[in-house]
Amino acid sequence: MALFVVERDLSNTSPEQLRLEQRSVGSACIRLKAQGRRVRFISSAVVPADGNALDLFGADNAELVKEVHSAAGVQYSRIREILDVTPTFLPRGTSRPRRSLARAGVRALPVDIEKGTRPTMTANSAPELTQWLTDGQRLFGVCLDALEQFERTQARNQTLEAENEMLREEVARLRQRADVLQGDRSAMIAAFNDLAGHVTQVIDHILQKSEDGENSK
Repeated sequence: MALFVVERDLSNTSPEQLRLEQRSVGSACIRLKAQGRRVRFISSAVVPADGNALDLFGADNAELVKEVHSAAGVQYSRIREILDVTPTFLPRGTSRPRRSLARAGVRALPVDIEKGTRPTMTANSAPELTQWLTDGQRLFGVCLDALEQFERTQARNQTLEAENEMLREEVARLRQRADVLQGDRSAMIAAFNDLAGHVTQVIDHILQKSEDGENSK
């Protein structure tokens, strides 16, 4: 049994009409199965942004899927055969087993169309999907704003770190200059003290000679 995806345009289909059409397709599958034809309505998904539906079928060929929709009176855009490439390494509960789609007599279906007990959409589904998309876009915008703010903050931090590094280098240069000036100051003080001592000696010598001259008279 091969897998087929049926694309449908829902731009002019209400949620209630979609539910009725799904039941019609499910009933058509039951009638064909009663005739010994192998065809199953496996699941249905909606793309709200595009207004499309993607229905998954298992059948011996595409003609059976076309016959189902013809018997149900449901329009479709196109039918394409697909391959099930679900990874076999996924743990149980993460993905549906591959063999559940390939074999007939599947019991665990995501939507029980044949029994008509779990329709894919209700009359309130469209507003809920619209609200979900709106909230998702809003949260996505918030995440983008937060990311941009983080990037701006990170850039500002990098700038501040660079400025701090420059300031540290400038402080180091000023300290080195201060050490040099301190050394020069100490040398100047020592030279001044030497000069003062020498001047004092000269003055003392002159005074001594002056006193000696006066005494000799």
